[in-house]
Amino acid sequence: MTPKISVVIPVFNQAALLKKALESLKRQTFKDFEIIVIDDCSKDNSSEVARAYTQKVFKNIENKGPARTRNIGISNSEGEIIAFTDSDCDVNEDWLEEIVKTFQNKDIQVSVGNTTIPPSGYIGDSISTLGHPGGGTMGFDKMWKVDKNGFATNISSCNLAIRKSTLEKYNGFDETFPLAAGEELELSQRYKNLGVKIKYNSKQKVNHIPRKSLKSFWQWQIYRGRGNYYIKKKFKDVHPFIKNKIWSSKNIIKKNICNNKLPMILILLSLSFVLQQIGYIIEKRKKHKN
Repeated sequence: MTPKISVVIPVFNQAALLKKALESLKRQTFKDFEIIVIDDCSKDNSSEVARAYTQKVFKNIENKGPARTRNIGISNSEGEIIAFTDSDCDVNEDWLEEIVKTFQNKDIQVSVGNTTIPPSGYIGDSISTLGHPGGGTMGFDKMWKVDKNGFATNISSCNLAIRKSTLEKYNGFDETFPLAAGEELELSQRYKNLGVKIKYNSKQKVNHIPRKSLKSFWQWQIYRGRGNYYIKKKFKDVHPFIKNKIWSSKNIIKKNICNNKLPMILILLSLSFVLQQIGYIIEKRKKHKN
């Protein structure tokens, strides 16, 4: 029996982008699904936009962060499979169809895919080459290791599907992560340790808006660094994460060795290490004051 899917989308002050995401879901070749939108206390009309597409719209009375917000979606879902994407993404018309294909194998508990980022100029393209979100222009399998059988050990929440039975057994996102940073890595590592099988499907695609400016890059890396504080607090030993960062950085350099953007890519890559460390220190000091 073909499983019904619940699509969970958290949103925070992105009404215009949310509309594009929801329009892309209307075009799906697979039709047996519901949409759940959780508005994380937006100041704009995100909830009103969502209600034009689904009756399942929930609004947090205070900002709770993406981990808690996604979990609210999970708890209100009816599907056998819970698919996640973000409000700043639109999905390919066969996105759900590809997810269903993956889960025809009953041993698969999680499915991840690729993220496409459109061209956006010299700076924007260089930022996209750093592989985030969801692999960026590098591709998922160049940022996180995928074995010869197509099994991965990492996820990206903008393009993710998990059996509801797995979420009920092993829990969803860790709500001690208050930011939109680190919560995906925590879930990946926890599921890996539990032996949960994560399947990579390169045809399961979403499209993400680009980051076009150095300011947005700087803010993003600081934010990721703040998320790293919670990763370090949770796992203590972060050597596996550092090892993957070095491996993916080598892949970035190798793939772009003949790219005329390589000088900018190298600068951004170096800055990412520095800015994330600054973000880590900022969050650590903030928590110690409290």
